[in-house]
Amino acid sequence: YYEAFDRLHAFPSITELDAEWGFTRALERQTQLLVDVIPAISQGFLECKQYMPSEERTSFINELIRSRIGLRVIGEQHVALSYQFRNEQRAARPTPASRGDSVDDVWVGAIHTRLLPARMLEQCAQMVQNMCEMHYTTSPGYYIDGDVDETISYIPSHFEYITCELLKNAFRATVELSNRSNRSAHPPIQITITKGEGYVGVRIRDQGGGISKSNMRNVFEYSWSSMQESGESADDSGSGSSMAGMSMQTNLALQQGIGGPIAGLGFGLPMARLYAEYFGGSLDIVSMEGYGCDVFLKLRSIEGSVEEKQI
Repeated sequence: YYEAFDRLHAFPSITELDAEWGFTRALERQTQLLVDVIPAISQGFLECKQYMPSEERTSFINELIRSRIGLRVIGEQHVALSYQFRNEQRAARPTPASRGDSVDDVWVGAIHTRLLPARMLEQCAQMVQNMCEMHYTTSPGYYIDGDVDETISYIPSHFEYITCELLKNAFRATVELSNRSNRSAHPPIQITITKGEGYVGVRIRDQGGGISKSNMRNVFEYSWSSMQESGESADDSGSGSSMAGMSMQTNLALQQGIGGPIAGLGFGLPMARLYAEYFGGSLDIVSMEGYGCDVFLKLRSIEGSVEEKQI
């Protein structure tokens, strides 16, 4: 991050479009170089366990990741707006008042102004289902109901990361409980979409056995489902189970998300909640031990929350 700052800070004041384009390309390169920082942060978090109290470590890592999200939002938005501007210039389009809807009409930089959660959830669920099949050779079905035509103004990559993390837990817990209990068939994952004043709600309901009362306080703690020691496995009950026993290839795939692979270091749920909260949303889990979990995700539309956001 220091090196990236130095490189970008070295640019002189921008007074013409060619200079702005050079800065945009440099910013794009720096943003791409910092994609895989999270695994290093994860390892550092584990190494300092014996030197710092848990509360201090958690507070530090939360602030660090919030800052990272903010930096990426600013950088990716600038790059996307610059590309969008240059594409519109090259296309020599007519004035906005005289043209109909186009693909670019729904984008403001990296923000999709009419994002359809049902479509995104369908894509994420299919991807997670394929991952589940890859490891377990079986997977539960799923269905999406509720306000499936509702739209939201949001950053698609944020939405994808959050929902994929939640779906991975639901699919994995369902299959593992079926294997332990010799259940004849996997119950489907229910994904329900609701609309509200300036926000969209998503509930993901599984029948994966739930999370024990003693483990509920741990589900949003960093490294709770870590694999840092060979042969180590966390409590495998319910949707918060670890990925012990999976191949490294599968772990990397199942933990792929914003910021690169996390490799089972337990950053999935805590980071998903930070992403949800960044624009004023929330993420909550309700567990019925022995049955399953309901995960409630609330995302505020960006146009209604961006004025309150300090990056």
